[in-house]
Amino acid sequence: MKRNRITAAAIAAIAVLAISPAAFAHTHVHKTSIADNARLAAPPTSFTVEFEGKTGLAKAALTDASGKAIPLAYKLPTGMAASFTIPLPALPAGKYTLSWRTIGSDGHAVPGVVHFTVAGG
Repeated sequence: MKRNRITAAAIAAIAVLAISPAAFAHTHVHKTSIADNARLAAPPTSFTVEFEGKTGLAKAALTDASGKAIPLAYKLPTGMAASFTIPLPALPAGKYTLSWRTIGSDGHAVPGVVHFTVAGG
């Protein structure tokens, strides 16, 4: 009886490991137009994030060094895509954080963030 329980548990563990890549797969960032911790000589006019596959963009936010929100003139898309380009407002010299959250086809939210600095004159 004990041996049957151990065998059943081993089979269940193997089954979970076999299906887990599909069940728990999230679409990861492939590339961004602004690297994390980048120091830019000129302010960027947009930010593009590319993913390994299609995902939904549920949030995009830009803040300055003090944490103050900077409004984005960007309407979140309603469909799934492998990349998103977010127009950025005119940015003076300073430090910024651009954050986003995607929702995969599995319903899980995955956050992302890029910190960057626009150099002064």
